[in-house]
Amino acid sequence: MTAKVGLSLMSINDLNMIDQSMTVMGWLTMEWGDYRLKWEKANYDDVDQIFATDRDVWKPELFIDNSLDDVSILQGGNSLFRVSNTGRVDWEHPRIFVTTCTVDTTFYPFDTQECAIGVTSSAHTVEEMKLLHLWENISVKDLVENGEWIYVTSRVETSVIKMTTGKGEKEYSLLKFIVVLTRRYDYYVTNVILPVITTSLLTILVFILPVDSGEKVSYALTVLLALAVLLTLIADSMPSTSIYVSILSVYLAYTLVMGVLAVGLTVLVLRIQSHDSEKPVPVWLHKLTRRLFARGACWKGFFCCRNRKEHLNTALKSSNGGHVGKYGYDQRRGFLMYSWSQIAEILDWFLFVLFSWSTIIVTFAFMVILKVGSTFY
Repeated sequence: MTAKVGLSLMSINDLNMIDQSMTVMGWLTMEWGDYRLKWEKANYDDVDQIFATDRDVWKPELFIDNSLDDVSILQGGNSLFRVSNTGRVDWEHPRIFVTTCTVDTTFYPFDTQECAIGVTSSAHTVEEMKLLHLWENISVKDLVENGEWIYVTSRVETSVIKMTTGKGEKEYSLLKFIVVLTRRYDYYVTNVILPVITTSLLTILVFILPVDSGEKVSYALTVLLALAVLLTLIADSMPSTSIYVSILSVYLAYTLVMGVLAVGLTVLVLRIQSHDSEKPVPVWLHKLTRRLFARGACWKGFFCCRNRKEHLNTALKSSNGGHVGKYGYDQRRGFLMYSWSQIAEILDWFLFVLFSWSTIIVTFAFMVILKVGSTFY
């Protein structure tokens, strides 16, 4: 025989990422034929249908395949069976469905999830009873709006599951009612993404904080602790699984690493700043500062906008009444030498420029991947 099953949804109660479960409320509509229940309505005062309980008529032994709280056989309870004179039996079974759902958090909070409710038989093999879908999709005519999830679409899949018993392998018919939901991300943009981005931008401000303020290290540590707290809060709302890694978690890890680097580099800048001014600066540090730090950060403009030799000649003219003569090596070298405090200042500005560009580029890339990637996933 064949039995047709349809699912109607009334509400989407919860989609729990931690427990990997979905809770919905609705009812199953089942329809099958029983030739033993046929009658001629002319012989019974034109009665074409009656109502009966599960104690009076036969019903398929069905259960929810992926249920979490109740895997028992679907019972009639107080619901009635509508029996037609043609032998067709209709049964509507209301229920709260709590089923497993593997949540993909890759594009959280712009994610779209697919969760299924599986209906199969516990007693009748596919040769004895075949399950068919009553409708092409899940009925959502009575579905109420959910505050966190938006219903997108649904579909019904038919398949066969195999079970090994003492008498060999048996096949049972399986119906999967798959509902596709997408998350409302407005709340998460305001309460998750925006705080993370703003806190990561605060990290770069440590490099323009004056050394004389004495607050550089404490400021860097405060921002680092804020990032660690945000990472902990978001991690607590995600499942403890390595099957799917959230891009947002990767971005948080990146900002945490940048915060740690900011603390270490701030300590290095303070170490250079407090160095004994009587001790000469090593030649290699001069070269590194002049060729990398100052040039890369456009220090005072001339390193990236004008030729260094031209700036040197300008400086020599200003110190010698507007004339450039033949100057010795020591005099020319003196204009290219920096003190410890100047090196610390240039390094601070270089790190500010480096962290600013890297944070902006990486943040923009991650946000584009999150939003665009979830659309095509």
